[in-house]
Amino acid sequence: MLGWARMWFAAKRDAESDVQQLRHGAWYPVLSSGDKRVVLDVSGQRVAVPHDLLEVRPKRPDRFTVVYRTYDDPNPARGTRADLGRRYAVCPVCASRVLIRGHVIPAVTTCQKCGHQGIVAWWETG
Repeated sequence: MLGWARMWFAAKRDAESDVQQLRHGAWYPVLSSGDKRVVLDVSGQRVAVPHDLLEVRPKRPDRFTVVYRTYDDPNPARGTRADLGRRYAVCPVCASRVLIRGHVIPAVTTCQKCGHQGIVAWWETG
């Protein structure tokens, strides 16, 4: 593995591309990288993504990423118990969405799925 990558928040999702499989705020293992494309491991599948749509780091981050969905962004969890609204955090370990209540973003949170506790990186939106 060469590192970890996540999609830039402002990246546009093309309905015909593999970018649709990536979740905002989630970090994916980098399997290989070239000048223009990066191959990620997305749920056990190899997904090629244009390099300019990704932020790549050598180590997996340990901070929760805050995701702000735009009004025209479809809610992937709409109508389910997982519907967290327009702002939520993403666990850096298991990529689960974590509810953020109220108007103040907490400094630290815990993932209900995997138990990871860490800093909420509100300055790094995903």
